[in-house]
Amino acid sequence: MSDNRLFSQQYDPNAPELNFPLVEETRPSLYRAMKYWGKKPHNIWSSFIERYCPPGGLVVDPFAGSGIAAFEAVKLGRKAVALDLNPLSSFIIEVTASKYDEALFLATATRIRQEAQSDEFYRRHFSRTRNGVCSTVLNYRWERDRVVGVALETDDETRSLTQADEDDAALAAELDAVTIPAWYPTRKLPRHPSITQRFVLDAGGDTIDHLWTKRNLHVLAGLFEAISRVANSDVRLQLLSAFVQTLHLCTKMVIPRNEAANRDFSGSWGRPDYLIRRRRMEQNPVDVFWRACSGRQGIMAMMRDAVATFPGGISINDLRVSKRIRKSADINYGTADVADLLDYVPAGTADFIITDPPYAGLIRYLPLSVVWLAWLEHVDKKYTPDLEAEISVERNSASSRTNYQRRLRNAFERIHSALTDKGRLVVTFHHQDVREFNDFVMAAKGAGFDFDKVTHQYNRRSGESNVANPYGVSASDFYVRCVKHRDPRFAPDASDLERYVVAQAVSIVGRRNEPTPFTFLFQSLWPELLQAGFVQPQDSRDEITRILMQHEGPDKTFTRYPNPDPNVGDLWWFNRPSDYISYPDRPLQDRIADSVVAYLRRHSAAKLDDIIANLFREYPNGLTPDPRKIGTILEKIAFRSQGKWRLAPEALTAITQHSNSIATILRLGRRLGVRRFVGRREQPEQVSETQRLRDLADVTTLQGLRGRFPQESIERLEMVDAIFLPAQGSDELLCLWEVENSTNFGSSIQRGSNAPASVPKIMVVPDAREAELKRTVDPLFKTSFADNQWRYLTYTDLERAASFTAKSLEQALSTSKSLSGA
Repeated sequence: MSDNRLFSQQYDPNAPELNFPLVEETRPSLYRAMKYWGKKPHNIWSSFIERYCPPGGLVVDPFAGSGIAAFEAVKLGRKAVALDLNPLSSFIIEVTASKYDEALFLATATRIRQEAQSDEFYRRHFSRTRNGVCSTVLNYRWERDRVVGVALETDDETRSLTQADEDDAALAAELDAVTIPAWYPTRKLPRHPSITQRFVLDAGGDTIDHLWTKRNLHVLAGLFEAISRVANSDVRLQLLSAFVQTLHLCTKMVIPRNEAANRDFSGSWGRPDYLIRRRRMEQNPVDVFWRACSGRQGIMAMMRDAVATFPGGISINDLRVSKRIRKSADINYGTADVADLLDYVPAGTADFIITDPPYAGLIRYLPLSVVWLAWLEHVDKKYTPDLEAEISVERNSASSRTNYQRRLRNAFERIHSALTDKGRLVVTFHHQDVREFNDFVMAAKGAGFDFDKVTHQYNRRSGESNVANPYGVSASDFYVRCVKHRDPRFAPDASDLERYVVAQAVSIVGRRNEPTPFTFLFQSLWPELLQAGFVQPQDSRDEITRILMQHEGPDKTFTRYPNPDPNVGDLWWFNRPSDYISYPDRPLQDRIADSVVAYLRRHSAAKLDDIIANLFREYPNGLTPDPRKIGTILEKIAFRSQGKWRLAPEALTAITQHSNSIATILRLGRRLGVRRFVGRREQPEQVSETQRLRDLADVTTLQGLRGRFPQESIERLEMVDAIFLPAQGSDELLCLWEVENSTNFGSSIQRGSNAPASVPKIMVVPDAREAELKRTVDPLFKTSFADNQWRYLTYTDLERAASFTAKSLEQALSTSKSLSGA
């Protein structure tokens, strides 16, 4: 493919870094047809490629998996090298790059389907005539070794689920005696932690063919033989892809979906393990194959997307054959060990490497892929997996762990050598075991990398278990951005670790300014520890908990109490917040709510993902909000219409009142001859068709106060609604104004504490809230109100003050009130 001129013109190597999480978009058809464990969010990887690799540059993924990095690189006008030990990665790339003739594919798939349906064995087991109605068996339901249910579909596509009868039981009893005339694989089951004696007993044998019933194996073998006879190599490859996606869905490992999924007639292989459950589903292979060809997530949808995405096609080069990179190829690919990376990618030539290593065999990709590769290797021996080559750790094996550490270090050394001196590496990390954390840190650091930035990234889904829980805590990764040529900064001393953990925990909770669930505290601590170069103690999460617990109690830094949401741990807060929050601001959830309101005002209507993306940019690092809480905020202030959120009328009324009151304050300041500052949040607010609040202000930044106030204090003062400054001379603070339309009165007190107590401060409240303000019984609030020169005005009082012909600020504020009534 030719270089994309658009990206060439727009690429800026000095553009802002990606230092905040992104929002995962819905996967396009290109990535939905092929089953592969742990697929990564295509648009997030695309964003990293676009930012860190110049157009025409080389993107490398040495653990290529489903090929997302390579395909996204080609979309952006970059070249790609995609290597993986799993031959299935090469197969996916070859299918995607094949030439697609839809008419020929559909005609061939239809013929193969019709031939399979006319087979006598198929008709006996998957056709029914009851009460004169012809039906197809979509699946059989099993309880242990007994058929208990049958799902049927009539010719008019009416579906039903019925109890199994005597005929169904009789057919099941015949299965052991079934002979299969066509070829099928009989290799031994792979070595995998989940393949136990119990599994072999449940499957009925220790060879791969026992993953299917004899009934399904008979039909699958017939389909495979028919596909193998197809003359056109591209169509044959595409049909093989559909067949591959049929295989796992017809095994004994498929379970019926839960009721919440509302998909009674389909099942899934939901976990990356070999498991045969008590309740299982035996799906009709011909029906599944047809859906894999022509369904919404089938090969036809995938290839249409590929043609639309890559209109000129994808040029590929198999490195196993050529033994060297072909520069004209869009994707150079092959089945290769990362240890051999430099045999294919010359040192110092990769502009950007993004990858997801198989940490200690968290997912054992190769043994799991034998379900598919056992058939593909019969087509071509290049698809034969080397099951001993995968980088993994055997359970409770010290020598296995040592070998894994050595091989992981070797992998990162090869990656380090392949990168250009200014190249970046982005690695995803998603393992809960601290040993994997430490092995990763030691391998990357030892290879010469330094951690430039660590981002906690929520994913919409990371597997079958997260489909019903988008943005759940478990569905998340850490994206670790690495650079070359920096000195390692290890700090393994236990006392240093304890001091660092406590200091960072104080900082995180202080910046959030609200009780923080332990899970979010830990997820915020992890990147800080990683970037600082700490190697965590062996019991990781327990050790972090132990350190924090030593600083929790009545006379300690933290207090801890139960969380209404037990899934994210106890809430951690300060015993004496004022000791740690020197310049208090509003709690994080209040700030997030303000940002949501501001975003909806700017955009009129917005999708949830767009709102979350904006929040991720605005609140990075330890402030990243839990996306699950955003819906709660929206339900209070907005309503859904046509898939988008819009501000509710009552929320708009409150915002308008707030903005109009600030405008009144600014106009009053103009009459008094003072300079007027309006808060950063409020500056874009519209007060007329042609005027925003910033247009009524003389000053839009308080950076002139530097030298007089700390920078953090200035930043918080810039969140005050309005401030009066002298007409000329130094930037002194003459008066602070806060309009509290519907929010907590204490927020104004917190922001005002950044100004000297001698500076007058006026709180403006709706007339209807005056009684609420005066009823406030918190003694700390009342003391702060009096000691920091706070007074208040109602909306009516403000309008009256604005209409006076006062000649001084003192006269204008003569109607302001104290809580004591003076």
